[in-house]
Amino acid sequence: MDKGKGKEFIIDLNDEDFDYQYDSIVKTESDEEAILVSDKIFNDLTVEDVWKMEFSSVEEAEEFYNLFAKVTGFSVRKDDVKRDKNQNIVSRKWVCSKEGYRHKMCLENENRKREPKAVTLVGCEATFRIGFNKQMNKWVVQEFMADHNHPLVEQKNVQFLRSHRVIKNADKAQLNAMRGVGMGTSQIMDYMVQQSGGYNNVGFTKKDLYNHVDADPRVHLRDGDTEGALAYLCGKSEMDPSFYYKYNVDEDNRLANLFWADSTSKLDYSCFGDMLAFDTTYQTNAYKKPLVILVGINHHHQTIVFGCALLVDESVSTYTWVLETFLDAMNNKKPLYVITDGDKAMRKAIKRIFPDSCHRLCAWHIQRNAFTNVHVKDFTNHFSKCMFMEGTVEEFECAWNDMLEMFNLHGHKWVIDIYAKHSRWAKSYLRGHFFAGMKNTQRCESMNAYLNRFLKTRLKLFEFVKHFDRALSRIRHNEAKTEFETHHSSTVLTTKLYVLEKYAGTVFTRQSFLKFRDEMKNAELFFPVSTENHGGYRVHTLTKFRSPEKIWKVCYGNSDRSMKCTCMMFESVGFPCPHIIVVMKIEHLEEIPKTCIMKRWSKLAKETV
Repeated sequence: MDKGKGKEFIIDLNDEDFDYQYDSIVKTESDEEAILVSDKIFNDLTVEDVWKMEFSSVEEAEEFYNLFAKVTGFSVRKDDVKRDKNQNIVSRKWVCSKEGYRHKMCLENENRKREPKAVTLVGCEATFRIGFNKQMNKWVVQEFMADHNHPLVEQKNVQFLRSHRVIKNADKAQLNAMRGVGMGTSQIMDYMVQQSGGYNNVGFTKKDLYNHVDADPRVHLRDGDTEGALAYLCGKSEMDPSFYYKYNVDEDNRLANLFWADSTSKLDYSCFGDMLAFDTTYQTNAYKKPLVILVGINHHHQTIVFGCALLVDESVSTYTWVLETFLDAMNNKKPLYVITDGDKAMRKAIKRIFPDSCHRLCAWHIQRNAFTNVHVKDFTNHFSKCMFMEGTVEEFECAWNDMLEMFNLHGHKWVIDIYAKHSRWAKSYLRGHFFAGMKNTQRCESMNAYLNRFLKTRLKLFEFVKHFDRALSRIRHNEAKTEFETHHSSTVLTTKLYVLEKYAGTVFTRQSFLKFRDEMKNAELFFPVSTENHGGYRVHTLTKFRSPEKIWKVCYGNSDRSMKCTCMMFESVGFPCPHIIVVMKIEHLEEIPKTCIMKRWSKLAKETV
């Protein structure tokens, strides 16, 4: 060791390569003689060198001793601190992490429920204390014990010592960014290990990373999880003037129900709010609150979210609150048609808030219940045929009675109960009611499955709302992509009705066009058998190839070219049926009449709103 003025001891604590150099000049003076060291390796430091060191702050001293410990092979922890009458620190002490002994009570406890942690305290007396010297305005060493009563750790194992495991700010920023896009903590750890060149270089363990993730929300949400989530929604409302959120609390002043919908959801509802679907089968938050996602179908036949709510329970009063709040958010516009999974409380709330809406029960849930409640071979198949039959109300009733006779189920309780609701699930009774092609809540189920990719764990409320936003953003990005493709590309025409098909391509969105073209191909099976003139309109009667007993009538208006078919497919689904398309050919129409184009399926669905 060189002694004398002009020498410096530099240890760069922030050096990524960790070359044991200090980033500020540490001077040690004794009367007229100064001892400064240059490029000194920690292992060569003597006890005398340490005693003569001075520091400008407590943090600087702590940084030095921790780095000294890292090079030497032990871990440190804070111990004693002394303050003056103004509560300013005047002395600080650090000890080896193996200082002291575990309390005897912990060692002798015979009623423990799990295996005790391994003993690490061995009474080591290695110590480092500094005190503030007012005359020098410096922190000087007051106590230093270098010897340990235990083996020191090899450098390859220093990575496991507690005081040398630190998640740096850059790592935290990277962690937050990667978690923000849905990466799991374990995956992030693997990436950081690879990025740093090995576990010994990463600077922390997987457990440290998990602890940081658990602690981080508590740092950001000083006022609690609920307050954090509400603050997040409030912030969104400041950026989005049309953003809507509402909540209520229980008797203990805890969050009960929460609903929110942004401006895009409100715009979508104004365009496509004729049909609404929702259920409450999805729960993925730390409080196990039921999540209600209110969805619809846009002009690209994609599922869109009108709003969502976290509920305290699934009671009639709670569902009533949700629907009332939903109406308030959507400027009191009620849906014409609603489809749900058949929950009794939900059904009562719908009847109370949407008394004029046509309510359809999910066909999939009813089929499942039929299989579960009626243990008769082939019953479910015959039940499904009744449910989806294309016939009239009279034909349904006849088929239903035949089924009861066949299986002798006249007195079966479930069969009696489900028949009492047949107007809400039998296709014959629902003909002419627009459900956009939906027979069940499958879109809700699909949305739940999609959200599961973003909401994998039992998230806290604040995290839940943020991740839900991220999922919604992905859904809308996909819609924007589909919108772009609809307006900036065209499909290949494949039918012989080239002019009509081309016109359909200019009017409908891509998916709507493909559905219309399917009906154009189906039209090949139908042909006219008679035409009746009635002044201002004509009635075309059609039948089907190999089904001459079946007939359909299409009424065609001569002046406005309006068309209406007895199958009522246009009223139910929103597309011209094959029978109407046959009449278009008969009348030599080169364009689809405006009365046969439902705007919500067209490229102009969102215009002039």
